[in-house]
Amino acid sequence: MTESPKTFEDRKAIFEALAASISVGKPVDTRRLGLVVVRTACRHHMEQVKPHLALLAAPIFASVRDPVIPVKLAAEAAFMALFDVVDEESKVFDKFIAAQADMPPAAKRGMQDYFKRVALRLGNQARERREAEGGQGGLGLSNDEVEDEREIWSVGKVDLGEGVFEDD
Repeated sequence: MTESPKTFEDRKAIFEALAASISVGKPVDTRRLGLVVVRTACRHHMEQVKPHLALLAAPIFASVRDPVIPVKLAAEAAFMALFDVVDEESKVFDKFIAAQADMPPAAKRGMQDYFKRVALRLGNQARERREAEGGQGGLGLSNDEVEDEREIWSVGKVDLGEGVFEDD
């Protein structure tokens, strides 16, 4: 997202494709990897993701209750990253939900309930874990963040048994 200047419309097309790949009914691996990409994009380029919150929120939220555990966990992590729950608590989410006049009331209520019941608790746990590791920045990326980035960068590579996926 940073190699060349992208317009809002260019980014919107990227996020529309990600939202479509996350949707229920798509292959499980595609959905999980799409959620991992969203989480990583939020971590590295939140300022570019924020204008597209409304586009991503619904398909991510639909995945937090997925019966496939890897999809559910990736969706929870993406949901927390999308709304920056660890650092901003409910500020980003409250602003987002207040702006959703077109969202059906039942969907809005469900998302608000999930946020209060699950996302805030997970955000508090992540914040406590970060503080235990030494505060802001801690010891660097957590293991799951490192694994996410490795997986994203490995897409398209072929493992010929030559150490392609090992640390350099």
